[in-house]
Amino acid sequence: KQWYQRRVRGISPECHAALEARSITNLQMGHLFGAFSDINQAVQLYPTPTMLTNRGVIQQYMGDARNAMADFQQAIEADPKYSLAYFNAASLYFNLRLFEKALKYYDEAVKNCPDDESAVLNRAIARVMLKHYDAAMEDFNTAVSLNPFAAHSYFNRGNLHLTLGNNVEAEEDFRKALSLQPKDSASFTQLAVALGRQFKKEEALENFRKSIKLSEG
Repeated sequence: KQWYQRRVRGISPECHAALEARSITNLQMGHLFGAFSDINQAVQLYPTPTMLTNRGVIQQYMGDARNAMADFQQAIEADPKYSLAYFNAASLYFNLRLFEKALKYYDEAVKNCPDDESAVLNRAIARVMLKHYDAAMEDFNTAVSLNPFAAHSYFNRGNLHLTLGNNVEAEEDFRKALSLQPKDSASFTQLAVALGRQFKKEEALENFRKSIKLSEG
């Protein structure tokens, strides 16, 4: 199944140092080496948890997982309640398919920022990967309540309902996702699967056709 996970968090725009500001611009323009050069200088001048986490994010974009994790860990040591460092460390572990470690860090991210819908959503997906389905469903429900206008939360919860054989509930979630994001081919595909499992063959085929049409551009 396809899961819509929130990706690495972007550089925080709240810092005022010129080097960091320029690193943000470089990153947005895809100039990774320029971004790293600037943020590295900024960290040397002012090694705050935010700066360290930002450097870690850039290094993760550059494919340097080891040094990215070192920065996230250093940020956590500097401020054990800095949820963004836990979030990015968790996402890095998730990308490495180290789901137990990812879950541990998502737990800390949620603990330190309970209203962070992205952390709750990603923890739910980590729990799905570990087959902790009941806990995952609780997280998806929380993510929906935190942001009821996020199509990806309904999509992901619908996928879990499909996994559990809750085809009616899955259909409802995929329809809701499509009401919020009408041109998402993946939601049409999964809606078709949910409908097919309920023997609604014609409607399932129609949604498969919509998915294919959107995928073809």
